[in-house]
Amino acid sequence: MSNVGSVYLFSLVSSLCVLFGLNFLFRKGNLVVAKILASEFLILGYLVVAAYYLMPENIVETPYFFRTVAPLFYLLPPLNFLFLWYLFHPKAKFKKIHLLFGLPFLLQLVENLPFYLSSKATKITEIKWMLAQGDFFAFSPRFMWFDPICHVYAKFVMYAIFYVAMVYYYLRFRQEKQNQILFQKGIFHFWVIGILIFRFCTLFYIWYTFIFTDHGKTSFITTDYLLIAEFVFHLFYFAINPKLLDVKILAENLRGPEKEESVLTADEQERLCALGDKIEEYFKTTEVFLNSQLTAELLGSLTDHPHRSIGQAIKCKHGISFRDYLNNYRIAYIEEKLSDPAYLAKSSIETIAEASGFGSRQSFYTAFKKAKGCTPKEYFSSRIG
Repeated sequence: MSNVGSVYLFSLVSSLCVLFGLNFLFRKGNLVVAKILASEFLILGYLVVAAYYLMPENIVETPYFFRTVAPLFYLLPPLNFLFLWYLFHPKAKFKKIHLLFGLPFLLQLVENLPFYLSSKATKITEIKWMLAQGDFFAFSPRFMWFDPICHVYAKFVMYAIFYVAMVYYYLRFRQEKQNQILFQKGIFHFWVIGILIFRFCTLFYIWYTFIFTDHGKTSFITTDYLLIAEFVFHLFYFAINPKLLDVKILAENLRGPEKEESVLTADEQERLCALGDKIEEYFKTTEVFLNSQLTAELLGSLTDHPHRSIGQAIKCKHGISFRDYLNNYRIAYIEEKLSDPAYLAKSSIETIAEASGFGSRQSFYTAFKKAKGCTPKEYFSSRIG
């Protein structure tokens, strides 16, 4: 590939990675899986940029990227694992103990600090000496504590351990009956399988290149193309199934169908209907449904009612889930506010969705079409014209 072609390829991929990463990072909602996916894309974006500047023809001119990539490879195995774990547990809050997975990254980062803080001339001298050795793992003891190959072995072990954990949780997730609906069409199933395949290829590449053949010492790592291929895979899946881009919708699907309710006694039905009336009154007087972060848990803390009872009360009184009840209120609010054609004409779909409490355009479209049987544009256009 020509140098110009490489510049375009690496620039395009890194830019898309950063855009996707920022999209998930600042998207409304507190789903942990979205933040982890954002971290993966942002790291991937940096790795692609660094891979270009670490090419033999560029490394001496841009020595600042040298040894900045190595610590990041300690983050990829736990991030890949945590992405799948929180994908399978969408209701879970971030567990602080998972921060311990980042200790190896911090260790190598601190180890490399003397080199990072050295002058450009010192960096170039070290790089030229390394190139003269013909061994890209050659190092000066004044800059590193451990032989770099030791880190390769440690990363291989991490990849292996986390890969086994990923497969284990995937198989366990597959066995749970409430999740079977996700695998009927195959979209979700093949997405996760694809992720596992790419992780296996990376694991095999590390073993074959650095442990079995020891070729890693005489040539630069070509993982940049593996990373590009994995990004293209994610991009393909997001393109054919844009709902995967809205992690809230994905989480709703991951929660599976609601469990069948047990038969309620007359007293229980009366109690739940009374609670349903209180919730309805609370919605009307406070317009709490305009809060895009509203959940049954948050509503429970605001009204001092158990959130499970809130869901049961809505189901008992209205025959729908709390999410559908909430969305119906938001859609009714939109109809009331946008009954004025002049206001509708000057308001974008994004403005309408945000004003009514929907976290994203995709979730707005999905809820609206479920409630009205058509898209918002079709519905309001018919009312105007």
